[in-house]
Amino acid sequence: MSDIMKGMSFEKLIRQSISEYRLKKSIFDVKAIAVNDGKKTFKFCNGKLESPLGIAAGPHTQLAQNLVACYAGGARFLELKTVQILYGDDLGIPRPCIRASDEGYNVEWSSEYSTKEAMNEYIKAWVATKVIAKEFALGDPEGFEYNMSVGYNLEGIKSKAVDDFLNGLTDASEIECFKECKQYLLDNLDLFENVDREYVESIPANIAKSVSLSTMHGCPADEIEAIATYLIEEKKFNTFVKCNPTLLGYDYVRNILNDMGYDYIYIDNHQFEVDLKLDQAVKMINTLIEKAGRVGVVFGVKLSNTMPVEIKEEELPGNTMYMSGKSLYPLTISLARLLTQKIGDKLEISYSGGADKNNIRDIFAAGIYPITICTTLLQPSGYEKIKPLHDLLLKEEYPKERKLHLDKLENLVEGLRTNKNYCKSPAQRKKTDEHIDYRGVSERDNLKCRVLCQNCIKVCPNRANTFVETPEGKWILHIDDACNECGNCQFSCVQPCHPFRDRFTLFSSKEMMQKSENKGIAFVDNRFYVRLEKDIEEYQYNELPKFAKEVVDSIRKTHLYLVE
Repeated sequence: MSDIMKGMSFEKLIRQSISEYRLKKSIFDVKAIAVNDGKKTFKFCNGKLESPLGIAAGPHTQLAQNLVACYAGGARFLELKTVQILYGDDLGIPRPCIRASDEGYNVEWSSEYSTKEAMNEYIKAWVATKVIAKEFALGDPEGFEYNMSVGYNLEGIKSKAVDDFLNGLTDASEIECFKECKQYLLDNLDLFENVDREYVESIPANIAKSVSLSTMHGCPADEIEAIATYLIEEKKFNTFVKCNPTLLGYDYVRNILNDMGYDYIYIDNHQFEVDLKLDQAVKMINTLIEKAGRVGVVFGVKLSNTMPVEIKEEELPGNTMYMSGKSLYPLTISLARLLTQKIGDKLEISYSGGADKNNIRDIFAAGIYPITICTTLLQPSGYEKIKPLHDLLLKEEYPKERKLHLDKLENLVEGLRTNKNYCKSPAQRKKTDEHIDYRGVSERDNLKCRVLCQNCIKVCPNRANTFVETPEGKWILHIDDACNECGNCQFSCVQPCHPFRDRFTLFSSKEMMQKSENKGIAFVDNRFYVRLEKDIEEYQYNELPKFAKEVVDSIRKTHLYLVE
């Protein structure tokens, strides 16, 4: 199959959201839908948030339907996937590229789309989110924020491609995609019960008010400061700079990983030698805070970037992968304490680094927000974890002013080495030591899932797996257009298999089938193209083989929105 995702049209985005919600009370297979009553909000930059819960820049914020699904689950701060001048094949992303079976690892780093394609995805998502917020009364349509993420050097960020992206999401009023989305809504008001012309016309064109800066490991201090200065002084953006856990120093990182059971993780001292140093970071951050104050925008840090580690056991293809999740948490919260000690309690910290149900309330209580998640959503239950986290934070008292609480950060750091939620247990370590490398096990001769745990559905960031029910039982259905072969589903499969290759696949065209070896089906007008063995066969409905007809009937009954 192709590893190139196919963006969903705005029409399909809207129709599927509405049809699925009215039919099954789910949105892109997210069943746990969060609802805000609008009574609790707090100020963030130039807007307001109904919740401090967000989604980190990554696989959950690359496609329009992912962003809609995240909002439906309860995320109110959406950090868009990082864009740069490189995209597509030029990125050289190997497959699989994501593994989150315990702690997380990835070998992908920025949007696979061009800046224009990414911008259009985010515009579609923005307008669609405004619509579902209103139509289904999920919350205040003004109570969520999009945050741009850009990289990786000043030359690239000043390029026309990235500049057009930044300008387009700052004011999309003249962007064709934005105008087309609004026109579609105006032409199809009969689809809605609570969305009218006045509301559609009021959807704002200012999609993002803030930006997070990603830089490569090893980026010089003066380059980072120059980029941030440009974003603050020339572009007038509320700006957050992503900081690396290498600021803690090699000895601290190595010791805490060893103490918490991650001694098998290989880190290279060279990375610490070339990365930004603590004294440089403190000086730079203080300078940028002053510059932002003079301009009248916010400056803060995003903690933290992922941690580069060496690939030794073929966990993923390549030589280096980026660590995240529960093993990154002790590093990130330690870095939050360190920067608070050095800079003071007024430092603005946006958080991403192993946040989950066991620590998210404590992180928020320490004065850190928004709190963005990623790795926990790549593990069993997936998007269904967003609402419980949203509900946990909703119980907390929202801050009236920004202030870090060093005493609470101290307590979090001091308790790390004995915290069983983040230490590697002997049982987990044994499983790691016995790991199956990324090539995994594939049962291509068996379409039927013997377990049907639905992990592959829940952990897919792109909503590329679902299930259909036939007289012979439930079958996993893979959706080709949404898949980029990230491979994360294979690491959560208990059968095991490669769900994105081994399960019956829904294709959008015969041409897409021809690019794949997957068994599957394509609906094209009143014709059906089916591969049950090696060759693609063409049928009319009444001619379909028994199994294929049952799948077609099931799709038409419960998943019609996939083929409309």
